[in-house]
Amino acid sequence: MKRSIYLRSVVIYIGVVLISVILSFWIMNVFYIDAIRDRFQKDITEVGRQTIALYEKSSYTDPSEFISDIPTFNYTLILYDEGGEIITPNVNGKWSISSKQIDKVLSGGIVREKDRSVSPPSQLNIGLPFQENGNRYALFIRPDLSFEENSIKRVMLTTLLLVLIIGSSIFVILMRFVVRPIQNLTEATKKVAVGDFTVRINSKRQDELGDLSRSFDHMAHDLSHLEEMRQEFVANVSHEIQSPLTSIGGYARVLQDNRLGELERKKYLGIIQKETERLSKLSENLLKMTTLEAENPLLHLRIYSLDEQIREVIVALEAMWAEKSIEVQLELKKVKIEADYDQLSQVWINVISNSIRYTESNGAISIEMKEKLGEVIVEVTDTGCGIPEEDQTHVFDRFYKADKARSSNGGSGLGLAIVQRIVHLHQGNIMLESKLGIGTKITISLPKEKAK
Repeated sequence: MKRSIYLRSVVIYIGVVLISVILSFWIMNVFYIDAIRDRFQKDITEVGRQTIALYEKSSYTDPSEFISDIPTFNYTLILYDEGGEIITPNVNGKWSISSKQIDKVLSGGIVREKDRSVSPPSQLNIGLPFQENGNRYALFIRPDLSFEENSIKRVMLTTLLLVLIIGSSIFVILMRFVVRPIQNLTEATKKVAVGDFTVRINSKRQDELGDLSRSFDHMAHDLSHLEEMRQEFVANVSHEIQSPLTSIGGYARVLQDNRLGELERKKYLGIIQKETERLSKLSENLLKMTTLEAENPLLHLRIYSLDEQIREVIVALEAMWAEKSIEVQLELKKVKIEADYDQLSQVWINVISNSIRYTESNGAISIEMKEKLGEVIVEVTDTGCGIPEEDQTHVFDRFYKADKARSSNGGSGLGLAIVQRIVHLHQGNIMLESKLGIGTKITISLPKEKAK
């Protein structure tokens, strides 16, 4: 049988109340019973002395007759003669008074109950001696509080039952408000488990359960976004692969035509080769992205000259910028850096080749490097077409392209995503500023020494 928190909480509450009541009675009995006993014994002793004094001042010559006539209210008096015999009627039945106690009082002593087990207080006996005409008597007094005791017991029992019933009822109602968000959270979790990431709890509670519900909503939102990214990634990969495959298939069918001229055949073969290289590049970038997004990608760190590395990249890309007559301006300070040489080479190749690709002929590209507070800053600025403001926050997303026209340049939309990942792995940062028709500036900051 399933044990719910609701039932457990109710049982625990009732158990706590019962244990508290039992402990309260025990503590009261241990710490306060002596004080109650002493107070009653003093009161009873004083009543007995006043009774004896009143008899001595009265005209009565028979103590038993005097005790029978006087009103005793809440006290019962019993008188023993020298022989230990009762000479007054005991309306409440036989008392538990021993002959030893009677002899002690007849000898002039006073008897008080010292047994802690005597309860309730109505069973506390006080024995006082007195003499009349040479005769010795033992007067025993007991408070007649049986009615009050029973009433108090009934009131206490009724009060405790009411406390238990009312408290339990209120607790049961309040626990529903505690358990309900947990039940809602359980149902929402089940929906998320089967792939429904749209579920939300929208709790307004300002306690731990509210924090848990809001954390769940945040998690569901992230999972929903992650699922959208996954679907978009699959769609983008499929599109990027399908496009060159369609071109290759189409031109391959055209090449099967024997009437095709040699020049056209070479042209179509060149297109097939270009699309094949595009597929190869896409596969390479996907593999690289997967490697970089591993939990702990391995970086081969070494100290080298960063300015020399950038110069080597510029030389390697000379065919691209020379073909478009782009002016390349370098302002590189000599800087040593501890980093993964091959990974950062990929960064500079992607960033600079992007600037060349989207800069018009006879444009300009400037690369500036400077040091600041233990880090090196590299700024790559071009005079290209720029990127719309609404697209700038997405340029580092995988497969994102600011406009469809850029697709014709052969980019897959993975270059800047790879760049950002490599920079972050080196504990650096990358920022992009762009204005339409003016150009784009990419700023990369890297620590000179990677934090251990």
